[in-house]
Amino acid sequence: MALTGLAAVLSAAACAGPTDTAPPGTTPPPVPITARPLDLTRYVPAPCSMVPVALTERLGLTRREERHENVLIGAGTQAQCRISAAPPLTGVAELRLYPASRPLPLLTGVTPAPTPTSVGAYPAAQWILSTGRDGSATSCHSIVDVAPGQGFSVLVNGPAGEAIEKSCARARHLAESILAGLLT
Repeated sequence: MALTGLAAVLSAAACAGPTDTAPPGTTPPPVPITARPLDLTRYVPAPCSMVPVALTERLGLTRREERHENVLIGAGTQAQCRISAAPPLTGVAELRLYPASRPLPLLTGVTPAPTPTSVGAYPAAQWILSTGRDGSATSCHSIVDVAPGQGFSVLVNGPAGEAIEKSCARARHLAESILAGLLT
């Protein structure tokens, strides 16, 4: 079942009857974007311009690097801003723009499954890639759809030993800050 379909099922569960479910083997449509659609295309040449410098400095992430490589298959053109701590590396945040595709519907069948949520009035998901319980770094994504064909994600990798909740809180805070900048 698609992540966004799961979100729709969960949000409608309180008022849906037992016959209101999608047939087995079908993918429900993505959660609609009811907030004002946002356009990310102007940020593609310089994606780091979306990330508030003061915020990343408070997080101890001061090095910035822009990249233009496609990581999410099927998402079209992508742009990335990688922000990291100066050596020794103690944390990394990455903002990835998807100006040609909503990223949430593309996360169908991934493991571990993303958890549906929202950022502001926009459909979103939290995707934990590593809890760090094995001694590795933590890794948490906040993924946000901002228009029928666009979205962005924020990945935060925390140092080994950091609670995953802290990494996810930083990813969400960064996503909220980026969204606030888009809305101004």
